[in-house]
Amino acid sequence: MKHSAQKRLCVLTALLMALMMAALPIQAAEVNRLGKIKSEGKIIMVTSPDYAPYEFLDQQGNPVGADISLGHYIAEQLGVELVIDPMDFDTVLAAVVTGKADMALAGMVPKDERKETMDFTDVYYNDGDQCIVILKDNAGTLKALTDFAGKTVAAQNGTLQQQLVTEQLPGAAMEPIVKIPDAIMMVMSGKVAGVALASVVADQYVANYPDLVICESRFDYTSLGVAIGVPKDNPELLAALNDIVKDVVDNGLYFQWMEEAVELSNSLSQ
Repeated sequence: MKHSAQKRLCVLTALLMALMMAALPIQAAEVNRLGKIKSEGKIIMVTSPDYAPYEFLDQQGNPVGADISLGHYIAEQLGVELVIDPMDFDTVLAAVVTGKADMALAGMVPKDERKETMDFTDVYYNDGDQCIVILKDNAGTLKALTDFAGKTVAAQNGTLQQQLVTEQLPGAAMEPIVKIPDAIMMVMSGKVAGVALASVVADQYVANYPDLVICESRFDYTSLGVAIGVPKDNPELLAALNDIVKDVVDNGLYFQWMEEAVELSNSLSQ
């Protein structure tokens, strides 16, 4: 009986080991986000469509812009469907950190503090200078960054611009906002003295609002470029996206999409 019990125990142990070994490929597939994307046939992209020409809404309320074009190109290259989930910028960050999204394209700067909670692809675009949009009538008195002392400057919550206002305009009050168009209206109505923006975005608003100009003094900032945010520790997905980014950069595709987005943004504002 003792030997029979030992034999049964050995058989059970062998079966258990076999089941565990059989489960390993399944578990690996579950943690391989690229494999999951391809098996499900879709890639989930989050963005904040209030940041023309990177991403904004057309007349039908559909997300458009240079980043949206890049998102479609990525999906095409991977052979899957692009699912776009629009949301506020701070929620975009959270969606990537928690893994609810596969990637974030939102004019994102790969700052060191963000790299602690998410990974980034290689840079696909240089975002240029960082500046402050003000009323044209105030251009004579708001020339230097020190001229904003005692005034309020808006910046989108969770962005590089919010950090720059806090660090480089110590005498000013920082007004966090959710959507850039709201901040533009606040500048127009005099509720804030200016709004901090990347120059490529600021140029769009100045071109479409004759009462606005860019302050002649810029923030002290060396561009880190713009990259795609992805959930941490997904090397296969990151490598695949970097291959696509290299193709985009080598062929100048993003500049083409940016020109198209600028033209579309201007036409929507007429």
